[in-house]
Amino acid sequence: MTGGPNREQSCPPPPGLAGKVGVVITAVDETWSLRETVDVLLADNPDAIGEIMIGIAPRTTVECRAVIAELEAAHPHLVRHHEQAALPGAGGANRECIALMRSPWLLLMAADLETHPGTAASMIARAGSGDVDIVATSRWLGGSRFGDYPPVKRVCNGLFQRLFSRLYGARLTDMTFGYRLYRARELTRYAWRETGHAFFFETLVKPLRCGARVAEVGTHWRKRREGTTHMPELEYLRYVKIGLSTRVRPASRLLAASKGDAH
Repeated sequence: MTGGPNREQSCPPPPGLAGKVGVVITAVDETWSLRETVDVLLADNPDAIGEIMIGIAPRTTVECRAVIAELEAAHPHLVRHHEQAALPGAGGANRECIALMRSPWLLLMAADLETHPGTAASMIARAGSGDVDIVATSRWLGGSRFGDYPPVKRVCNGLFQRLFSRLYGARLTDMTFGYRLYRARELTRYAWRETGHAFFFETLVKPLRCGARVAEVGTHWRKRREGTTHMPELEYLRYVKIGLSTRVRPASRLLAASKGDAH
């Protein structure tokens, strides 16, 4: 596929994960990159993926919606979409989609190819070991690449990773990249508060605080070639607030109301 990310070697899923991975992809103004994301996922993981939910917003473009319709027609029992209605923002779209998923493992990613779809095979293989609850991707592991990430932003990102990995006692190198594979229970047992991009940090620190087992695999990041970013700069302040407040709250207070008082 012309212009796509470098493909990683695919491998069959561990028997325990066959057909058990559901994928949530959020899309606003992507067309060819959304199509390529789905094509690579299905080509590399044909036996592992059991459903794909594409989360869209009211502002999702006509062109993007047309590609989604094509994908649904091509894969009628696999691909579907959900238009967010109650919760705003990228985090809100993911939260609404997660509630509709049936799979025991859920992969969260975007449609812009910044979340390298070729990495999914490695994530699924790592999850198949059975000793992890979350498989995160890291742009900092040896052999990974940041692509054209702005130099100043990269330095700030690295300092943030070091600070919060130590604060949580985690051997993680990339706690902010939201491209992750979860046991579904790790996305349904907590009281989520965030609806913006900070949701992707919240969905790591709350499970960490409650003892979730997290592993990392390396990935290659590159700046999107299609569409525009929808993350406001002030959202980074939310990351700091969430990281600090979650660390000091009792773990029982982070759970959903049915399993603990989240307030």
